[in-house]
Amino acid sequence: MSTKEPGMEADNIAEDRGESIGMMEPLLVSGTSRFRPELADLALELTAKSTALRKSLPVGIARALSDLVRSMNCYYSNLIEGHDTHPIDIERALNEDYSTDSRKRDLQLEAKAHIAVQQWSGVYWLRNRHAHRCA
Repeated sequence: MSTKEPGMEADNIAEDRGESIGMMEPLLVSGTSRFRPELADLALELTAKSTALRKSLPVGIARALSDLVRSMNCYYSNLIEGHDTHPIDIERALNEDYSTDSRKRDLQLEAKAHIAVQQWSGVYWLRNRHAHRCA
């Protein structure tokens, strides 16, 4: 007897090629890397430009842009996982306009939950950033 729930089969079966997880590394640039100073400078420049952009935007535009980026991140993140939810379907889900197709509706619900978690974590971070800096 199978313990799997009906309809819970994987969209894509990942092939195990026996690759080491170390192939994803280095996720951090080594302190001795010859590229570290230049990358640190670029990171600082990007941070400064990002801060300047954020400060230049009216609140309404910043919120709308944040919503757009969350939806875009949701789309690409889910696509990487093999869950192809079209941006229009994500937008419809955010407006509680779900597909009658159960597979598409499930993807819409997943996308809506993904965006809700992103929004929650952003608000949580903003409210607690002082505590994080002091930790």
